[in-house]
Amino acid sequence: LLNRYCNASGQRVNHAKISIFFSKGCPQVIREGVKNNLQVQNESLSDRYLGMPTDVGHSKNGTFKYLRDRVWEKVR
Repeated sequence: LLNRYCNASGQRVNHAKISIFFSKGCPQVIREGVKNNLQVQNESLSDRYLGMPTDVGHSKNGTFKYLRDRVWEKVR
């Protein structure tokens, strides 16, 4: 699947940087199968990606509070 995407888009997967994230309810057998098929070994979720939080959850107000505060600092 990733090879097909790469061929169509012209992009390439950097296996040194690639990681995957699964939800809490995903069984370990499924996780291992997906990681093996995609050749991804790193299973993690960083706090931010491109400056934005990766895991928003239910409390969007709390998650994006820092962004609101930064904007207000620039406005003042």
